Amino acid sequence: MSEHEKTNLKPLLFYVFLNLVLLPASISLHEWGHWLTAYTLGYKKGYVIFSPAGGMFFLGEPLYSLLHGLLIGLSGGFTVVVVFGILYICLDWETDLVEKNVLRSYCTSQFVYALVEGLYGLGIVNLNILIIASNFIYPICLYGYLIYTFIQIYHNN
Repeated sequence: MSEHEKTNLKPLLFYVFLNLVLLPASISLHEWGHWLTAYTLGYKKGYVIFSPAGGMFFLGEPLYSLLHGLLIGLSGGFTVVVVFGILYICLDWETDLVEKNVLRSYCTSQFVYALVEGLYGLGIVNLNILIIASNFIYPICLYGYLIYTFIQIYHNN
């Protein structure tokens, strides 16, 4: 296999790794980020449920304050942004440009979704809006950016 073929295969392998390893891991990180924040704030009845469609954190008791709702809502996405941000920093700028673009798009999507969850925690956004954001808007933004990135890569080669 030539060096050029290896270079073209690398983004595809990272894309497969992203979908089979990083995305499921990020769902777990996201939900446990909510749980850890709630537990740290004194909520002991919270629990996480995972399904093939993703995960969901349930608080299991009333909020003590709106600030707690905001912090718990923001914490899931911010946990993933921090962990993936560290991975992003560890990648090499010269050879891992595609991977950096993929992680940047994912971190951006998680950050925006964390803001929506924070608004949900404050009671500004209802559950229907949160479900629409998680099931439609979020994946369209993430995968739209990924498809655009790979089109640009293969168009330039």
